[in-house]
Amino acid sequence: MTGVLPAATGLTVDGVIYQYTAVKNTKDAMVVNVQNVNAIDTGYIFRSQDDWTGKPGNSITKVVPVDNIPGKYWGDGSINVTGQGEVTNASVIYKYRYDTCYNPLSDPSCPGYAQAMLEYLALKAAEPVDPLSNKYVKDALEGKPLPEDEDKKKDSTPKNEKKVEKVAVDKKAVIINSLVSAEDAQKATRFEMMNNIPGFSAYSINIVGGVYNDVIRYPEKKLPDSRNGRSLGVAQERLHGAMVDSQYNK
Repeated sequence: MTGVLPAATGLTVDGVIYQYTAVKNTKDAMVVNVQNVNAIDTGYIFRSQDDWTGKPGNSITKVVPVDNIPGKYWGDGSINVTGQGEVTNASVIYKYRYDTCYNPLSDPSCPGYAQAMLEYLALKAAEPVDPLSNKYVKDALEGKPLPEDEDKKKDSTPKNEKKVEKVAVDKKAVIINSLVSAEDAQKATRFEMMNNIPGFSAYSINIVGGVYNDVIRYPEKKLPDSRNGRSLGVAQERLHGAMVDSQYNK
């Protein structure tokens, strides 16, 4: 079935649709089998039989549902004719679908993903680790230099060359600093010219610093109580006493 069914994990076939035209004499015996061999086991994974014995030739279209058989079981297909007659204009269509959660680890939203992941991690942890599978271990055993040794070799420039390079870098830094200093000096000169306003010094004054003491002071005095306030307080006290006394009079 190579080229008929896609080679995808989780593919299952749930139906076969076929059609053909039987060419025969009515009195002749003729049996047609549409079939697929089992690619894993022996026998057939699918077989549909049409008996045309004693029937006139005709065209037929048939839909045969199957129970979601995995695609790996579907072997080569054929249309076999026994008896007198032939089949023309034959066509066979396989109806299939994908189970995206055939492997629960394919998507975290698949049912059983958590359990499958735990089992996978446990299996990986139980697998023995072969030290010789490590590239650096193999290189060390074979006497090959390690990556840090290669880096040291790459940095094996003679000291006198490094010194010349450092002097060149220092000269470059001095030139850059000189240019920056000259630019800053020009900016400072421009700002000084902007601030140099003729005659401005005539308006400048000097303010003598020091401490300025308060001159006006108010004497501390205690304000007397208001007469109206005292009268109101006495009236409220009398009213309260009368209300208390009225409770006992009752």
